[in-house]
Amino acid sequence: MSTPVTEVVVLTLKPDVDVDGPAESLFNIIARQEGFRRLKWGRWEEDPTKVQLMINWDDISYHVAFTQSGADYQELFAGLTPLIAAPPEIFHLELDPETINNVLDDPIVELATFFNVGEGFEEAVANTLAVGTRSEGCLGFARGPVVEELAYGDGAKGKAHYAAISWTSLEARTATTQREDVRESGQLLMSKIGGYEVHHVKFQ
Repeated sequence: MSTPVTEVVVLTLKPDVDVDGPAESLFNIIARQEGFRRLKWGRWEEDPTKVQLMINWDDISYHVAFTQSGADYQELFAGLTPLIAAPPEIFHLELDPETINNVLDDPIVELATFFNVGEGFEEAVANTLAVGTRSEGCLGFARGPVVEELAYGDGAKGKAHYAAISWTSLEARTATTQREDVRESGQLLMSKIGGYEVHHVKFQ
């Protein structure tokens, strides 16, 4: 039985590179692959040299097949190589396709990776999201496990979890951090993980 996945790709661009021009032709290579469902992309608000792709596949096996496809994959990386300063960061998420699609279509999305999740994490992250989504300007969220084990910094690899939370604006998200219940739930969550990374993207 197929399990839909969302592939996360983070590209680090060379300084002053224009990715908008070649993006359409490069992404069309991905879009013509068997098992492809949807692609959204955008720059990190915190670091414009970072570009993030969120690619939905019918199953992870279709993405693996693409990486082994020969000509198409070589064509993609031949186009990407002059643009990027480092190898792409790639991993996969188990998310409900309809939910993540709705979130990525909203004005701005907060993207959080939780590394080395431990006992009690599920309860803590569910509580944090329940508290946060009561905030003015919060539109929805999707979350789920990362298929691969990930390392935080130079540490050992471990289980990871991903959340995508959509907002009306970055200002609405920032205002939420002033609430005491949000801070308290966040502190509890931090005690259940080995580290985290958060950024924001306006997807197109």
